[in-house]
This record gives sequence, C-alpha cells and structure tokens, in this order.
Amino acid sequence: MCGRYYFAESIDIAKILKVLEKKYDQKTLDLMSTGEIFPSNISLVFADNDYQLMKWGYSLNKRNLINTRIETIRDTNIYREDYQNHKCVIVASGFYEWDRHKKRHYIHTTDKIIYFAGIYQKDSPLYNYSIITTEAVSTKNIHNRVPVILNKDEVRNYLANRYSIEQLIDLQPALISETDYEILSLF
Repeated sequence: MCGRYYFAESIDIAKILKVLEKKYDQKTLDLMSTGEIFPSNISLVFADNDYQLMKWGYSLNKRNLINTRIETIRDTNIYREDYQNHKCVIVASGFYEWDRHKKRHYIHTTDKIIYFAGIYQKDSPLYNYSIITTEAVSTKNIHNRVPVILNKDEVRNYLANRYSIEQLIDLQPALISETDYEILSLF
C-alpha cells in the first residue's frame, strides 16, 4: 500500500484555496494535484493547524519513500523525530490497491472525505510527507497493507499526539472495495 490515492475533484475546496492563495504563489498552486494522486505529486495536507501543499514522498538518498509502517515508525531513524514532532493528515477520497492478479481496486469508506495519518519532513521549497500504513483487515484479500485512516473526529487527537501506536492501529474503519479496472499486461 499505498501507491496511489484519489482526491475527488467534486470536493469543494474553495475556502481552502483562499487560504492557500495567501501562502503560495500561483506557480506553486498550479502544481497541486487532484484526481488520482501519484508519488512525487504536490497535494493537499493539513499540518500545524493549517492547510498546506506538500510533495508525496520522503527524500532519502535519491529514493522516494512514500509510505511508513506504523509498526516500526519509532525504531526507524528517518521517521522517529517526525512522528513525534511533524504529524500531518492527508486529505483523500479513497486509495487504489492492486491484488495479486494485477487488478486495481478503489478502496474507500462511506464518507466523502477520509484522512490518512501521515508525517512530514521539512524540506524546501515544499515539505515532503509519507503516509502511515498498517496491516489490512477488511481488505487483506486485496493487499496486506492499508493507510491508517482517521475520521474527522480523530484528526485533532492524532495531530495532538493523543493516540498511542496501538490505538492508531485499532482505529481502522470498515473499508469498501470496488474493482475499478484491470491493468493490462504488456507481455
């Protein structure tokens, strides 16, 4: 998990855009992705009590680390400090996962907007974020990992460090999977 996620263009972010226009120049705003979000895309994140634009993926030795395992987050040097001091929430509609037959599935909840727990790395000009993942429960037949998903009420507690790692793992909602389309093999 999670190699791509979706941010529906139908989500009304007009008020958020007004906030972003005060923080970023037009060139940066034009980089913001909606629809299907890929690693390295610039997307909408909530951190430090404000909406921000960040790039998906930690930079480490020319590698782009897009996901962080919750089970080892405290034990990994690159993530430990950010988990304590740089939490963020990624705004999404759902995410994509591929099963062992290379069929792509769109996975979501019944909510129009979901929030992935994340951490961010201070970098310039834009910060980088990583999505925190955990073991899949309701969708384990598709893939063994899913993002840590928060509902609207859980976001503040997560950002304020009120959840232990064990509590975050237990927060997982029931996910809904719909087959989106089949990936065609080139071979």
